[in-house]
Amino acid sequence: MKMSRLGIAALSGLLLVGGLIPARAAETEAKGLKLLDKIQFTGGTELAASGKYVYAGELNGTTRRNEDPEKGGVHIFDVSGKAPREVGFFSCPGNDNDVEVVRPGLIAMGHHTATCNVPEAGESAAGFVLIDVRNPAKARQIGAINLPSGSQSHTLKPYPGTDYIYVNPGGLPTNGGMKTHIVDISNPKKPEVKATYVPTGSSTGCHDFSFHLSKKAKLGFCAGYGGFGIWDVSNPLEPKVISTIRNPQIQFNHFAVPSSDGKLLAIDDEAFALHTCKGTPTPTGRAWIYDISDPKSPKLQSSITPPRGGDATGVGTFPGWTPSWCLSHGLDWQPGTHNLAVTWFTGGVTVHNLDDATAPKELAYFQADDSTTYSALWHGGRLYTNDMARGLDAFAVKLGKS
Repeated sequence: MKMSRLGIAALSGLLLVGGLIPARAAETEAKGLKLLDKIQFTGGTELAASGKYVYAGELNGTTRRNEDPEKGGVHIFDVSGKAPREVGFFSCPGNDNDVEVVRPGLIAMGHHTATCNVPEAGESAAGFVLIDVRNPAKARQIGAINLPSGSQSHTLKPYPGTDYIYVNPGGLPTNGGMKTHIVDISNPKKPEVKATYVPTGSSTGCHDFSFHLSKKAKLGFCAGYGGFGIWDVSNPLEPKVISTIRNPQIQFNHFAVPSSDGKLLAIDDEAFALHTCKGTPTPTGRAWIYDISDPKSPKLQSSITPPRGGDATGVGTFPGWTPSWCLSHGLDWQPGTHNLAVTWFTGGVTVHNLDDATAPKELAYFQADDSTTYSALWHGGRLYTNDMARGLDAFAVKLGKS
């Protein structure tokens, strides 16, 4: 669920001009989400979880590569108690430093460049590291891979139940030849590229990727600048595009995520221009909902507009842009439901019910003056967010009617 390179560049400007954290204490608006704890760090990126642990990526402590050589890596939280407790940190300054669980006790951290995975001749700086977290207090790197020269690893997603990780280039025509690399980690000490794939019907490749596996079908979802595609991944090394959708109202298809029953697909628009949380809602920056009961013919159901937003106090201004940086970025479906959490950077996080997919209903939200909310994760009945200004927020959830 990472930012595009254009998005990072623009957001960097915003944060540099206005400062990442406001001088005064943040005021908040909230409904249905009770803040249990806030663990402060800057540069929060992706979230992942397994058992009693939540893993939170940290992008060099800020949005700029090599801004602070002492920061960046993965925070490890024990969430089995009343509030999260940080029990470990894997240090590796880099960008993006996004985290995924491979299996219990083993996580992967993807990067554009990272101090713990320096490329050799013929390699790109982009790749991922594999981290043994069985002892969270002593998390250690056990393997790593850098992709071939000219490649990019903007996002990664483990294929459930296998030893394969899909590594995606970024979703723009200029990103890494638009190739998705499929990496075998059966020997985690020596990951190996087993296949590459450039999706047909798209000129941009994948920015982010997700899976939905069932007895009926094994599907992958590829979002990129030119649209989003649904893949047949029944053969992990030979995916095939079965449908491609282009919505002209979406500026940048950032992430496409299926509900746990596989009936609905949410797509967020990382619109790095012409977005706002305030005033008259615009189509740009929304989250879009599709019925994918027939994955060969997705059907648009509705969209969710950017909500209440931030202002110059929380994020600063950028010449020619609105004060808010308010666009959909992170998506996560509450397991077993059609409740969708959406993060909006300065707009914080919202939760929407989509039992009627044509009429989204907002059930809950949390937005602070200093919100720059990057990702959201449902785990163990709670909702967690990773925020570029606030760090990890943990919420107790009470979803009433809209």
